[in-house]
Amino acid sequence: MRAIVFTLGFSFLAIMGVKAQMFPQISAESVKGKTTEIPTALNGTKSIVFLAFTAEAESKLQHWYEPVYMMFLDQSGFNAMAYDCEVKLMMMFTGASQGAANKIIDNIKKNVDPSMAEMLLFYQGNFSEQMNALGLKKKDDCYVFVLDENGKILLQETGSYSESKLDKIASLVEL
Repeated sequence: MRAIVFTLGFSFLAIMGVKAQMFPQISAESVKGKTTEIPTALNGTKSIVFLAFTAEAESKLQHWYEPVYMMFLDQSGFNAMAYDCEVKLMMMFTGASQGAANKIIDNIKKNVDPSMAEMLLFYQGNFSEQMNALGLKKKDDCYVFVLDENGKILLQETGSYSESKLDKIASLVEL
């Protein structure tokens, strides 16, 4: 039933002339110091990308960590067979926050939980053009994007974790 509704929704959008928006190309640094291009580096899989611009946004994002880990990343449970997706968390250092970025990034790298290291990325630079294109209004909110295999945005959520938001995300990345 979900597949039918999902397909009808996309058919309606196609008829109305609405095109799926592509996630912008972002060059970010991994915990290991490697430059990674998102969404290109997502290996052609459906993906969940989190963006946090401020400490306030990061604190909202913390409520997402455990449910996302349990649902999509924990390989020991049932969900390992139900979902195949990449999960990335991008800490965004833009504007005035760029001055303190290197110190903060170094501290995070030293203290990051090894299970989170693969999904953590850091961006430094101007992001205002991409923010406008994505319709991001407040830097103090965290943003969650679900991307298809080609980097098209299937879903955008804002703010704190909720079970209903996680359910929407899960329905888009299930096998």
